[in-house]
Amino acid sequence: MPNNSDFTQYPDTVAEVLSNRKYKREVLKAMKRFKKSKPFRGEFVERRAKFAKVFYELCNAYDISINLELPIEESGAGNGYYSHFNRSVSLVGKLSVVTLLHEFAHALGKNEKGACSWSLNLFRRFFPRSFERGYSDGHVLRRRD
Repeated sequence: MPNNSDFTQYPDTVAEVLSNRKYKREVLKAMKRFKKSKPFRGEFVERRAKFAKVFYELCNAYDISINLELPIEESGAGNGYYSHFNRSVSLVGKLSVVTLLHEFAHALGKNEKGACSWSLNLFRRFFPRSFERGYSDGHVLRRRD
């Protein structure tokens, strides 16, 4: 298990964690269905349901039970966190695929660098155009508006 200082060690850039990492077959299947659902399209309620579905499919892939808290409406910037105490992932503000994946990676026990690597590489694999349109703001992939 990483020590506490590992959990605050973010990578300096997005590029630092990019690789051709491997994922469980069930994760890849869930992400393929998620991509096919077009999570960036539709009314907020529809998109929210797509996020919840893939989240619980990822939980099933790892045989873990984690709660998900999604915003009731979109507002402000997107953010999120994982609460080990409540065993829950919370998204705040806007729905973000990368944030959902990043916080899920924390539920798997990954430190900051590991969560960045796991989420960014998975996002890049399934949403390459969105990834390429983004830009690195330190370890965060930001969307160009």
